[in-house]
Amino acid sequence: MGSQQSRAYKLQLSDEGIHLFLQCHCRLCHLAGDFLPYGTTLFVAVDLLHRCAADDLIAELVDPKLDRLGGRKVRHVGTSNTLSRLVGDIVEAAGRSEAIHPLPQVWKLYLSALVHMQEAEDIKVIQSFREMPLKTGRSARRSPQ
Repeated sequence: MGSQQSRAYKLQLSDEGIHLFLQCHCRLCHLAGDFLPYGTTLFVAVDLLHRCAADDLIAELVDPKLDRLGGRKVRHVGTSNTLSRLVGDIVEAAGRSEAIHPLPQVWKLYLSALVHMQEAEDIKVIQSFREMPLKTGRSARRSPQ
């Protein structure tokens, strides 16, 4: 039996959090010049956060605005199992810093990633998108222009 290629990840969002996700998704689709699955946006956001320097990562994870982005609206987004490894690496890095206690909940980490993606330069977003197939073992849909 083959290994599972993807799974659904749970997002807990407020109306403002849903708006943030959709803004990030539309931006990525525009940069790619194509329709993309929502899971691609979540993966790129987490990958961008994963690439942060340790100090920047901690600042993103403790941002007070995360609380108002989280909420009772649960959405499931399907993406690669590789996302779990990236999340694990981020949590491990946060734990090593000893600046965050307790370690961030995963829903907050996703929101941190989306906030970070919103502020990231276009070139970094495109780079993460282009490298996604290398990390996930999936073929690229279409490269950004």
